[in-house]
Amino acid sequence: MKKTPIFTLLFLLLATMFLVACGSPAEVQEAVEDAANAVEEAVEEIAPTVEAAAEEIAPTVEAAVEEVAPTVEAAATDVAEAVEEATGDDEATDEEMRTDNLEGETITFYHFGDLSGPLAGITGPLINGFNDAVAAVNANGGIRGAQIELEFTDTQSSVDEAVAAYDRYTSEDDNVLVMFTYGSGDGEALASRFVEDQIPNLAAGLSSVAFYGPESGYTFGYAPIYPDQFALFMDYISANWDDVKPEGAGDDIKVAYISWPTAYGQGAYTDEALAYAESLGIEIVANELIEPAPTADTTTAILNAQAAGANVIYTNSLAFGPASILNGLGALGLRDSFLFGANNWAMDISIYAFVSDPALVEGMISPFPYLFWTDADNPGIQFAEEQFAANERQPAEHGVGYLLTFAGVDLAVRAIELAIDNVGFDNLTGADVHAALIELGAIDVLDGVMRVDFSNNSRSPHEAQIRQVQGGAFVQLQDWTSTPDLRPEENFSNN
Repeated sequence: MKKTPIFTLLFLLLATMFLVACGSPAEVQEAVEDAANAVEEAVEEIAPTVEAAAEEIAPTVEAAVEEVAPTVEAAATDVAEAVEEATGDDEATDEEMRTDNLEGETITFYHFGDLSGPLAGITGPLINGFNDAVAAVNANGGIRGAQIELEFTDTQSSVDEAVAAYDRYTSEDDNVLVMFTYGSGDGEALASRFVEDQIPNLAAGLSSVAFYGPESGYTFGYAPIYPDQFALFMDYISANWDDVKPEGAGDDIKVAYISWPTAYGQGAYTDEALAYAESLGIEIVANELIEPAPTADTTTAILNAQAAGANVIYTNSLAFGPASILNGLGALGLRDSFLFGANNWAMDISIYAFVSDPALVEGMISPFPYLFWTDADNPGIQFAEEQFAANERQPAEHGVGYLLTFAGVDLAVRAIELAIDNVGFDNLTGADVHAALIELGAIDVLDGVMRVDFSNNSRSPHEAQIRQVQGGAFVQLQDWTSTPDLRPEENFSNN
């Protein structure tokens, strides 16, 4: 076989490398010169060959391109069809996302509260209202066909027991969609846990810390936070002092805050509320603590308020809380010396179970952020009345607690339905329900029994009426209006 210049060149290069490694300097120099000459001759010799080879294979390359072109085009078509088919599958999946016809599925509502402790008489109607409201939803098809199940734990008014109930619920269910809490202390203790576990909490305890603390973000309320309510009360009495002030009171408004030493009891007594009072020219002259018990002796607190020059008493308590103060005023013969005000939960029929004389309640003024049974022309009130009668509830339960749980259940159902529309039932999580509560925006819950708007980082309503007890009825003094916004600036959370 004839050796080509390429093979000759390779041989010379190998020989040169051998001499470099083993030869003398003279031999190395001679070998390098011979290799250089050989490379030059080889290049001159193979140049025509390379050119000829290029000319020879050009038609072959062109033919090959023409041959594979249809194959490439066909492959491209196949890819396009595959992409279209995949897209079509996604669209089909979207169409098949389960948003209704959920028969056979269940959704659990978790809640806990005091049924055997000091607040049992208050919590009982709440629980019965909850049971009746859920039964009514289930009887009408549930949530898109899914039935609601209830899980309740008696906490005996203990925050520790509330935390234990929460731990048990979350250990048994790794996809809790919503919880309901009743106490401010429970809401504050669990605020960060709700965020961590992404579980929305619908709360009757209206603590500003629970809603807007630095670790909060998943707690939403049925009514304005307590500082906002206190501020709205002060707005009203400041604007209408001549009409509402007690006989013999001067032009200056001086408030004694008398309440329980609990998260709830002190919920309205915040730096923001004190600063707001000062801005109105109202002086808070005392903060007196009373025992959270039906038998509490409040006379010392009342006498201290009188000594401080107070002409207004405000309490952030309910049922036997305001009743014990009113009983003390009656015992001292001082009821007419004070304008008496309280938060929304105080203006309820539960107060009459604890007062020594119903006349002591007359004139009490409170923020009122929902409708009441006397608003009988409202469809939501009518629906709740029908359920109250159908379940043969007792007259003592015909208060705000029973009614508001119907609104709370309605709010939860609407948020869950929106979340199901957004992500489908099979993908549903507490985070989706949280997003839906915000997305709902300004809505009238239970046909306007309650108004909420959780958009714009607001997790509590900011509207309420002002009502007064007149002849045993809760009479509207001021229509729905915006409350002052006293969310805590120092620890306000944007979560």
